[in-house]
Amino acid sequence: MSGARITVVTTIGTASGLVETAAVEAMRTTEKPVGSVESVPVLIEVGPVRRRQATVLATAAAKEFESAIAELAPATNAVARGALCLLQTEDVGATLTALEAIADLGLAGPLVIAVPPQSYRQLIESLPSVERILLRADPSSASEEDSSATPAVGPLLELALAEAKDLADGVEVVRGRPGRLASRRALAGAVPRGDRSRKRGRDRRARVAEESGQATPLVLGAVFVLVVGAVVAVAIAGAITGKGQAQRAADLAALSAARSMKDDLPRLLAPPTLPNGLPNPQHMPKPVYLARARFTAMRIATANGASPLTASVRFPDALSYAPVRAKVIVRLRAEGSGVVDPVWAEARVGASLSMGSVPAVASGGGYSGPLVERLGHGMRPDVAEAFDRMAAAASAAGVTLAINSGFRSDTEQAALFAANPDPRMVAPPGSSLHRCGTELDLGPPSAYGWLAANAGQFGFVQRYSWEAWHYGFTAGPAPCSAAGNRTGAADRSQSLPASVPSFVPARYRAPILSAAMKWGVSAALLSAQLMAESGFNPTAVSSAGASGIAQFMPATAASYGLTDPFDPVRAIDAQAHLMSDLLKQFGSPALALAAYNAGPGAVGSCNCIPPYPETQAYVARILAQLGSALSALPLPMEIELIG
Repeated sequence: MSGARITVVTTIGTASGLVETAAVEAMRTTEKPVGSVESVPVLIEVGPVRRRQATVLATAAAKEFESAIAELAPATNAVARGALCLLQTEDVGATLTALEAIADLGLAGPLVIAVPPQSYRQLIESLPSVERILLRADPSSASEEDSSATPAVGPLLELALAEAKDLADGVEVVRGRPGRLASRRALAGAVPRGDRSRKRGRDRRARVAEESGQATPLVLGAVFVLVVGAVVAVAIAGAITGKGQAQRAADLAALSAARSMKDDLPRLLAPPTLPNGLPNPQHMPKPVYLARARFTAMRIATANGASPLTASVRFPDALSYAPVRAKVIVRLRAEGSGVVDPVWAEARVGASLSMGSVPAVASGGGYSGPLVERLGHGMRPDVAEAFDRMAAAASAAGVTLAINSGFRSDTEQAALFAANPDPRMVAPPGSSLHRCGTELDLGPPSAYGWLAANAGQFGFVQRYSWEAWHYGFTAGPAPCSAAGNRTGAADRSQSLPASVPSFVPARYRAPILSAAMKWGVSAALLSAQLMAESGFNPTAVSSAGASGIAQFMPATAASYGLTDPFDPVRAIDAQAHLMSDLLKQFGSPALALAAYNAGPGAVGSCNCIPPYPETQAYVARILAQLGSALSALPLPMEIELIG
């Protein structure tokens, strides 16, 4: 929903006239008779309301829009009323579905959303930006003698203005509710006639401030109207025709969606309710979480030349407890031949599968020191630190870096060379600098220009002129040197005790650390899991027959060689072994935890956390515990382009 101009209108004092105010605002911004579906003014009324009917007379464009919405969002009551299309939704979730359908239709006309105060925060947080806020003041708060006077700023209005800070570029005050005739005309979808009508509309308004505001419900009894004009600013005629440009738009949109998900993930994982049973204001429902990512992706895609009618956003893991993948598809429009083959990009966000586990030691190459993981690829510790600084600088410039390759053993290099035996493109085994842990193959292609101009500031140099993606680290010890092997060794020894959370009983810290190092699984993950499984009780037995500190079922224990599940040291080792296998199988800590609880079959059948209350609560509890445990540990959430 690129270029959305969102105006929030609230009534101070009385809650009446919400939809009328919204309708007048929508029709006031409609400058001329509507002739196309893309320019239809749209009004969305949120909440349990009286279902309205279509008017006898309605424009062809409004009727076409009504039919399209009815098909794309069947839960929405869509009715054509004159030049206006009125949509009625039961709640915010249905509203977000309607907004997605509107984005698919490429609406360029005004969009007005009338939402009650109790749903205001949930809806406003799903929208990418707010440009204007209109505060509808009661007549008693303004001068009755002079219709053009600026309304007096009373206590409630002053509070509303203060709370609008940092939300919108402009804040205005509107005097009173619209008149009966104006309301009836607007709800009937009548376009204002000429300059006099527009002038009268402007005369009823008085600008008070140009401020920005906090997205919080303003006052009791207030009602809100969000006016979204030019929902998609890029014209259909401006659709992408070049495949390279389309791929860039898809890459940037997917990465932007992943960044939105990264930023919102802590709120998604926050518990829905507080300990006292009240709703948790920090929790973000999954529909809002996905809608924010979708709108961000569409905004970036259209800003980079994609038409809203040829771009779409999907979430491959939408059924999971915490989706972290976004896929953007851009279909090209070739002149005279319609739509051609689409291009697509997929990005994901999350910690590496090791989730902060103790760094491994490299082997099988020219480097034999600690190996630190970034974006799923290993490298020397000083290289990782330099990459973090470079990635942060790139992000500040609007560029997201991806890593396509890092440390490679001689065996891995041999397999790569056998698949492509061209020494100019792939170095023969034993000669590649990737074996030294200092080399990174970076992307996406849209980042090459930024890397060429800035990588040197962080100690990286482009190794070969014909490989725009290959950068080597030259600011530290030489590649494949004894000094390079010692890089980060002291940090690794110091990180061992810190990798086990403080809530772990002293007698289990060493077994957890040993198992984590042996199987390459996060010690924090194992610890949080043991806390959830048994509370570190080595004699625990569940009603289902699971036994010991790690709650193994007899068959699973036998398959992992655990003859005595009540032996905590052996049980923790078997737990780490099983989690290592599940992480490799499912590629996600959340799915691995779900498989540990519900079985790999239940997770593999849908590639999601199955809809079992026990399993979903189990995963949520461990992720929440893990989040607390890792708050003091360096665990960067990473964004990478994976397709």
